[in-house]
Amino acid sequence: MLYSCYELIPLHTIMEISWRHGLTDFTMPFMINYLSQQASTIAELKRDNDERKEREKANAPKEDTGPILGQSRLMLTQGPIANGQPNGGYRGF
Repeated sequence: MLYSCYELIPLHTIMEISWRHGLTDFTMPFMINYLSQQASTIAELKRDNDERKEREKANAPKEDTGPILGQSRLMLTQGPIANGQPNGGYRGF
C-alpha cells in the first residue's frame, strides 16, 4: 500500500503513525527506499551544481586587474607624456 501511495503520503505522516502504533517493521522498507531516493536526488543536484559552477568559471570574462578603469587608461589620467611639460608638450598658438 505504501509503495502505491508513495507520492501521496508525506514521510513524516508515515513515520508518526508507524511509531505510535508499533508498525515500524512494516514501514521500514518504505522509509529506507524514500531516504535512498532522497540521497540520490541530493547527489544528483550536487553534481549538477558543481558542473554549473565549472561552466560559469570557464565562461566567466577575465576581470581587469589594472587600476580603477582596467588596463587601458584615459588620456586625461596618464599625465604629462612628452618632455615633462604639464600640458604634454603642447604649445598653444
